[in-house]
Amino acid sequence: MSEILWSEYTQSLDSPDETHAVWPTLALATGLNSELIYTGDTSGRLTTYTLGDFGEALQRHTSFICAHTPIRQLHVFPTQSFDQILVQTDDMIQVRTGGGLKVFGKSTIPNEAFTASTVCPGGSEAYVVTSAGAGTILNLAAGGSVARRVNMEASTVKMSIFNNMLVSATAQGTLNCRDMRAQSYNAVVQSVNAFDSSVSDMVCAENDVFVCGSITDPNNAYNVVADSKVKVFDIRKFTEPAAIIDLGEGVAPVKLCYASSAVWICHDSGFVESRMRGLVAGDKWQVLGSGYSEPALSDYAYASALCVAPTGKVALIADTEGILHVWSEEGLQKQPQISHSGNAPDNVFASDADPHIGVDFEDESISLSAISLGPADEQLLSAMYSGQLYDVGRPVNYVDPNNTGHLRQMDNVGYMFNPRTGKRNQQVFGRRWRSRWREGVQSGQDDAELTMGRSKFLSQQQRQRDHPSRHGSPRLDSTQPGARGSSSSPALQSAALAALSSSPAVTGVAGAGSKAATAETTAAVTGGGSEGQISSGKAPPKQLQRMRIEYSRFGVEDFDFSLYNSTKHSGLEGDIANSYANALLQTLFYCPEFRAVALSHCATDCPEKSCLTCQLGFLFRMLDTASGASCQATQLLHVLADRPEAVALALLEDENGNPANGSSYVVLIQRLLRFILEQASFECAPLTFDRNRIVEQIIGFTQHVSTTCPQCRATQTRSSHAFAADLDPPYGTSGLATLLAGGAVSVRRAEMMRSGKRIGILDLIAQSLSKCETTRAWCAECRKFQLLQTERHMVAAPEGYLAFNFPIVDNTSLAASTSTSLGAAASTGIGGSAASGGTTGAGVGAGGAGVGGSMDASGQVSSPWQMSLPTEFRLATRDSEKTALSNTSQGNSGNGGSSSPRVHVLPAKTTGPLEDSSGQADESEADGDYSTFNLVAVISGIRDTPRGSEHLVMHVRDPSNPGTWLLFNDFLVQSVPEDRVVGLFDWWRVPSVAVYVNSNSNSNRSSLAQTIDTVTRQFPYKLSTRILTVPKSVLDRPSSYRRSNAGSSSSSRGAASSRARNMNKRNEAIPLSKAEAEMLENGRFRCALDAEFVVLETAKMEVFSDGTQKLHKPPIHTLARLSVVRANGGLLHGMPFIDDYVAISRPIADLATQYSGIHAGDLEIDISPYKLSTMKEVYKKLRLLVDSRCTIIGHGLKHDFRICNIFVPPELQRDTMVLFQTPEFIRPIALRFLYWFFYRKTIQSSEHSSVEDAQATLKVFESYMKTIDDDPNHSVENVLDVIYSIGKQLAWKVPE
Repeated sequence: MSEILWSEYTQSLDSPDETHAVWPTLALATGLNSELIYTGDTSGRLTTYTLGDFGEALQRHTSFICAHTPIRQLHVFPTQSFDQILVQTDDMIQVRTGGGLKVFGKSTIPNEAFTASTVCPGGSEAYVVTSAGAGTILNLAAGGSVARRVNMEASTVKMSIFNNMLVSATAQGTLNCRDMRAQSYNAVVQSVNAFDSSVSDMVCAENDVFVCGSITDPNNAYNVVADSKVKVFDIRKFTEPAAIIDLGEGVAPVKLCYASSAVWICHDSGFVESRMRGLVAGDKWQVLGSGYSEPALSDYAYASALCVAPTGKVALIADTEGILHVWSEEGLQKQPQISHSGNAPDNVFASDADPHIGVDFEDESISLSAISLGPADEQLLSAMYSGQLYDVGRPVNYVDPNNTGHLRQMDNVGYMFNPRTGKRNQQVFGRRWRSRWREGVQSGQDDAELTMGRSKFLSQQQRQRDHPSRHGSPRLDSTQPGARGSSSSPALQSAALAALSSSPAVTGVAGAGSKAATAETTAAVTGGGSEGQISSGKAPPKQLQRMRIEYSRFGVEDFDFSLYNSTKHSGLEGDIANSYANALLQTLFYCPEFRAVALSHCATDCPEKSCLTCQLGFLFRMLDTASGASCQATQLLHVLADRPEAVALALLEDENGNPANGSSYVVLIQRLLRFILEQASFECAPLTFDRNRIVEQIIGFTQHVSTTCPQCRATQTRSSHAFAADLDPPYGTSGLATLLAGGAVSVRRAEMMRSGKRIGILDLIAQSLSKCETTRAWCAECRKFQLLQTERHMVAAPEGYLAFNFPIVDNTSLAASTSTSLGAAASTGIGGSAASGGTTGAGVGAGGAGVGGSMDASGQVSSPWQMSLPTEFRLATRDSEKTALSNTSQGNSGNGGSSSPRVHVLPAKTTGPLEDSSGQADESEADGDYSTFNLVAVISGIRDTPRGSEHLVMHVRDPSNPGTWLLFNDFLVQSVPEDRVVGLFDWWRVPSVAVYVNSNSNSNRSSLAQTIDTVTRQFPYKLSTRILTVPKSVLDRPSSYRRSNAGSSSSSRGAASSRARNMNKRNEAIPLSKAEAEMLENGRFRCALDAEFVVLETAKMEVFSDGTQKLHKPPIHTLARLSVVRANGGLLHGMPFIDDYVAISRPIADLATQYSGIHAGDLEIDISPYKLSTMKEVYKKLRLLVDSRCTIIGHGLKHDFRICNIFVPPELQRDTMVLFQTPEFIRPIALRFLYWFFYRKTIQSSEHSSVEDAQATLKVFESYMKTIDDDPNHSVENVLDVIYSIGKQLAWKVPE
């Protein structure tokens, strides 16, 4: 094999026009029958080039936009007349000609992007797959018609077809092979795990499959690095690599290509080498062209695409700076040939554009009517005659649903009594008829009782204080509590809640003595009567109904959350996707042991960017320091939505905000509890050095599971950890239908059903901890399906928390309940039930139809549970030896052949040994071998109406006052009495999760307390300043294997490289010094901050025909760039020490470049010209500043901190927007205008820069402080007089 030396033939740095920047190229291809080079960039533009002479720039042939998303892959295939190219973007598959004519296009459904595509040899069919694994075969000869559907892997990143085999590579590092000749393409013939992390690129040729990817870092199990080996698999023997091409230590191969019987390998540094199959046995792949030198890339550029011409004489390498490098054999003076045919490119272009109309649009004297529409052969569509126009009229007046209950129908006409709210047979419409009609439709959501008639918007409250005569409300003096517009006074809120408890409007909802009429406040009815006297209300109290945030023109920051919370405990806002988890997150926060572990974990150097426990720790820290202010779980819910396990378990809401798969929130929150605890247990495992995971010690219990076949007596045993126990319904049948369907039936419950005995809540708890079920399953010994008996029982009482999941009771079986069951009453308050149950939540149909109530014997709507939760119970476990002796002595006659229960649940207080359900005195009571558990939290589902939507609320015991309870309904937080928590008598409430804690868990003698103390001492919650002094990111690329490129330079290449370096942008941060870090730790550090955001989801507005608008949902922003500058004086005063761009993997709806300065590709890991960081890393730096009591200067900090999802105490904020506001001058003044006013300089001329804005904010603040020093009494008012005078003259616009 002769050595071939290569050199750079030319390079190109092309832009669509002079007004646009260069976009990085992601896809390359060459013509098969023409001398064309195809490039696809991140803007969705497809450009074709032709080669010129040596050293000349590439000549552009065509250039056109295919889509508005990046072009990921290009596939050229021949046709009868010319080449065609298949273009794959994120949301579209197109087939174009070289000239740009569109042959056909196929788009995907929202949120399912195309991830891989390929074209079969000959170009007859194309295969595409989406992110959801939906594969489609397109018939290219028939205009792209769908030929077949194929179920592929959801994480497919590459596909290739050869030798009648379809080979696909996944992001999990797996290669799958499907036989195209089989009737079903869905079956995987062969599969092999090539890499333990992911596959970067794959190429197939002859019988070989070449693949490169990434592996787990041997030095850090949480990090992923590129594997320096290229693996070669033989399609005929797919179990193991046929050969391994080792490129050397530190090399990162990212792109592969096969041409001229050789495989070409491109490193991320741009170095390319080729390997050819060796002729000598044992030398599988020899180096071909060792003289090949890498392109001259800058320090921040990496190779983004590779393509080798079919002739093997031209190699194309594209980098992230938009430069296209063309290499050929060294010394070649003539133009190298790309295709085998060598034909000139075809002149098949799109139709020419229409000629420009000779009208000067800048001339205001010329009317647009001067533009002629041209002759029309047919009547225009805009021509309408009067007969086609008609008045649609106004909608009918809103009818109060409280009056429709008296509606009577006769001859399809409804009649009802006149409520005498208006004139008879008349409907009154005023100027605001539409807004009043909307308010009438939503009258059920009116929560004026909660707000005491006050406006929910801070801006409206300010106007009411400034102009009380206009709004009919007394003016609040500035010295009175609640006079400021930022929040309501706690004293005023306490008075409001006290008035609410005695308000006739509340007691009139359900009548006197009604449980629903009892306010969920600390001033609620203290007596309440016995449980037998409580009747069912018509609707839940306002405090338990769904809380909705209303939006003014100032956004969500104008909503006064303090009207709904006067406590020191913070709530969570519920207008975020998947915010149904708020109740569970609050429950975990009020578990002190779990909270301490989460805080310790988030302070460690956890490299996992999607770590749920880190997000839990950040959220717990925010709730702990917010002191009653409203918080959000935005970042945690975003991380949850990005986890593929959450999607597979159907834990996410759909696009309409409803539970996935039509399930109930009651069941969904139970799945989420298990998922979060399992993830936290795995992520917090490094905190303890023994095998016992700390989270499993805190929540849940260890259970012993044994499965026995009654025929062959074969037994299998194992131990497992259960984070929650599933309760059975209070009533049920023998479950014959469930058993025949292959389900599991509780033997003990079936025995009690046959005996006609009711199941009390303590018995349900005992059964959930010690279950004996019969399941129809496969027996390996008998080799057939048998009714296997499975026994699960708790090994020992846990030292931490016990969680119980309640089933959804199917009310269809309640009608079959006997009158004896309906007449039964709960005498002890912890025992019986007055309604019949059915199947568990798993057996309920879509939507959880059984969530609502049922009709009891008196005809009222009631809850199927009709019992109270025990606030305290005692639990004892019996060892196996004692249980065996008990079974032998009893002869198993008392339980119908079942074994004696291993777990006993006892009431809270007894005077002597208590008898269990079998009538035998329990020995564990006398021995004192029991643990006491106290109720600490309850999560419940609430329905505002019987057929209305469902939401979740949470009751938790007040940590500061164990005698009272707190209600958390999203951002509403109130105190409630205990009987409102434990009683399950209302149709609108369905219990979901109850959490109990061992009363000895806080004892210093318990092993759990000692373990928690050890973890918190070894891993205290204290963020290290190293993240600011030595900043680094998990997204930083490792040093790649680079080689010198001596002797390969040309004038054109040097000029292009120079332009690329000038365009290269770098982060501007200068890390903190040790002295500055000490100042930060001592709380003497000051800084100025500014952040830039992008839009993930646009706002949802409703525009009416009269011009009015209503904001239904504000836009969803996310942090894109955070810049923080020094404000302590010195040489580096005003210089940034944080300037981080955040890598965003979620789809971005609007970059808002004019206001954010973010361009396409800036936040993508592979092509960004900046050094990116993860959201967790940026948040951690901001969290460190807040925890260190750093004074933060900014402009509009309330908005910035809200989107960053962090609470900053008001005493640490210096907001220049607020500083230049007074009751007389309430207009928010823009930073650009303030900076121009003080310094007569202009910022934000074209695009925003967070560094520039932070420096400008610092200077404006310094001017403010100087003004205060000059005249502390009247200086600000005098300056504002001048600012407003000039602002009105200039219409608040900065002169150019």
